[in-house]
Amino acid sequence: MLNKIDQIFAAGLPIALAGMIAAFIPQSGPEPDVQADTQVRLVLVQAGNAEALEAMLARYDFQWPPYTPAIPAIGLTQLPPDLDQVDDVSLKKSLFFRALLPVVLAENQALEGVRNHMLELFARDVKALGSSEMRWLKAVASHYRVKGDLTKPEVRELLLRRVDVIPLSLALAQAANESAWGSSRFAREGNNLFGIWTYTESKGIVPLGRPEGETYAVRAFSSIDASVRAYLHTLNTHDAYVGLRTLRQGMRERGERLDPLVLAGGLEKYSARGHEYIDEIRSMIRSNQLPSYVANLRFESES
Repeated sequence: MLNKIDQIFAAGLPIALAGMIAAFIPQSGPEPDVQADTQVRLVLVQAGNAEALEAMLARYDFQWPPYTPAIPAIGLTQLPPDLDQVDDVSLKKSLFFRALLPVVLAENQALEGVRNHMLELFARDVKALGSSEMRWLKAVASHYRVKGDLTKPEVRELLLRRVDVIPLSLALAQAANESAWGSSRFAREGNNLFGIWTYTESKGIVPLGRPEGETYAVRAFSSIDASVRAYLHTLNTHDAYVGLRTLRQGMRERGERLDPLVLAGGLEKYSARGHEYIDEIRSMIRSNQLPSYVANLRFESES
């Protein structure tokens, strides 16, 4: 059976109706180094099938929902290829969330480390920063596609608006939705959990029924963490998600916790389904009780 994305293309619908119309990976500069003391190093693990994944998670005493705020610092490199054959819906969801959660948490912590270092530098006289500090800031700005003079407050504000985390609940719900709980062809063959596309065919998987002459593809990633990193970078840089970033900035300025249900309102252009897609993501967040399950999570090494 074709997955949802391939069904759409096989039906011959034009790209503008296929969903995820703005989820192409933006061009950017090299990714800046994260401060070593802020980045969690995950233990990379593999599981050849769903049964092996379940057994491994049990060895780490990693349950769903987590019974403790401290979760193991493990990073699954790719999802088991037989997740689509797991008939127990609760088990499939449990495996999916636990497989992805540490990776998203680690990537968010890396983002937070960059953001916090930026805030430290911006709290000083930017014009008086050393050459190495300015080079680092310019590398961050290039990576997040921010142009302009970093000594100007409006340029620094724009950069801070782009270098920020995405709530775990929102990322998990979108990954589940876009990958059909890790069962889609693109998740299994290309570690693509968020439906991100590319114009470089060699970097992706060609959807079934793609019109002749087109060159777009669904991006293939070497690992789950690369997919998560691209997703975060897309939401933080693509012009389609200015609304999401503005909502997030407002919460920051008011000192509020980032609300995934509110931020989902900035995803109208993630899918051609628009508000219907937003409602679906919000429903998945609520029905799976994600905000309460993932609140205040940390890695065991940080306990």
